[in-house]
Amino acid sequence: MNAEKLIKNASGALISIAALGASAQLSISLPESVSVAPITGQTLAVLLIAHLMKEKWAALVLAIYLLIGIAGAPVFAGFEGGWEKFSGPSLGYFVGFVVAAVVCGILARKQNERFGFYFLQMLIGSLIILLCGWLGLFRFLDAKTALAKGVLPFLPGALVKVLVGAILLSIIRRFKNFLKGV
Repeated sequence: MNAEKLIKNASGALISIAALGASAQLSISLPESVSVAPITGQTLAVLLIAHLMKEKWAALVLAIYLLIGIAGAPVFAGFEGGWEKFSGPSLGYFVGFVVAAVVCGILARKQNERFGFYFLQMLIGSLIILLCGWLGLFRFLDAKTALAKGVLPFLPGALVKVLVGAILLSIIRRFKNFLKGV
């Protein structure tokens, strides 16, 4: 990798880590009777990062972000951080972020640059995050309660984020194509 590309990827990684921390603060807390974790903007950020940076850099960004949070920096939802926050009910979702980043980064390399493919890629990534979150909740809840509190409350927001992400990627594609023609 040449120096210019390394600088571009490293600066993109720093911006992405900041975006993850900021998107975690875009959160809606639901009552504990309804949900185990807040709804945040992180899923959208993870999926955009995966598409734009591809699997290796996206996985690295997520790993660094999680390590920063585990170390205690207030980068998780509600300006929280630390091992306790990481290893609690959100652990499965955090693992899902990394898995989704890798899968969606790979899909981004192999797909056509079209809205439908963006939508499908982001839908797959969201489902991976929710599946990992659901499985992670088995440490605390039975499967039915984990589904009711760890997946179902997040589905409407996930669909909105998938749609917004696909629209944003379409706009980015058009802007890049426009710049090529200038």
